[in-house]
Amino acid sequence: MIPSVRAAHTQRDFRVVAVRLVMGGQIQGVGFRPFVYRQACRLGICGSIANQRGTVEILAQGDANDIEVFVNTLLTAAPPLARPVLLSQETALTGYIAGFSINDSTFGDDTDIHLPPDYFVCDDCLSELRDPANRRYRYPFINCTQCGPRYTLVRRLPYDRRNTSMAGFNLCDECLREYSDPLDRRFHAEPIACPACGPQLHYHDTETDRYGAEPALAATLAKLRNGGIIAVKGIGGYHLICDARNNAAVTTLRMRKHRPDKPLAVMIPLRGDEGLEQARDVVTLDTIQARLLLDPMRPIVLATKATHCQLAPGIAPGLNEIGVMLPYSPLHY
Repeated sequence: MIPSVRAAHTQRDFRVVAVRLVMGGQIQGVGFRPFVYRQACRLGICGSIANQRGTVEILAQGDANDIEVFVNTLLTAAPPLARPVLLSQETALTGYIAGFSINDSTFGDDTDIHLPPDYFVCDDCLSELRDPANRRYRYPFINCTQCGPRYTLVRRLPYDRRNTSMAGFNLCDECLREYSDPLDRRFHAEPIACPACGPQLHYHDTETDRYGAEPALAATLAKLRNGGIIAVKGIGGYHLICDARNNAAVTTLRMRKHRPDKPLAVMIPLRGDEGLEQARDVVTLDTIQARLLLDPMRPIVLATKATHCQLAPGIAPGLNEIGVMLPYSPLHY
């Protein structure tokens, strides 16, 4: 248990109370329980938190003023992806509680089902992905409590690792340490993985198989540069990719999909300080379009084709608009 520390108070009456909070909203799979744990420890509050019927139930015992600060903090300073809503707050009748714990989830027939969505890779994970000294360097399945697949992995609720497709990947000692440390960014990050214990890339075609991130990526890039088409199994299912500047490849893709005219969307790499430097080589962007492209939902945004655009004409034949989007998974990067 992480010891809780509270600064000394002066000229204030202490009154120990206990409350039971039920919170809903967007709180599944976004690091909300670890956040609650850290705030409780910071304020010297004892109790527990658990997923309960699609909500979270928090038992908090401590000084009345600290409890008030605690509740307010949970609503106003939650993790970026969380959208908590206080559904109820009532006085709890309980004896003395020592420490604060995260309890096992409960689930029943009356559960209010909330499926957490998939999230685009966060800046912290991108930084690790690009750091040669990091043990997850160029690992295409990197994630934490603030990013990565959720909906794609869920087999049943509540959203715990044992109920996802990651259940078959036993955590290595280092990942288990991160998963178990309330002060770590990956505390209870259900899709947590690394090259030592997590999923691996596999490239397959009629002639060869390549296992492991680097061999599989090398084979994929070689195929794309030679005008090939790749079916990528990723977040949300399969998607087809080819070089959007290669008109022969685009024409082949249209023929195979029986899609002679309907526009194709183009994924643009993040480039430059703003991230949209290369996107502006393809389309002209106004303020709203630029903001939408960078949105965490990573939508496809329609924008006017730039005069100097070098994409294949078969991307959107006869149109002056192109649907563009930014990468959302570490594999894309």
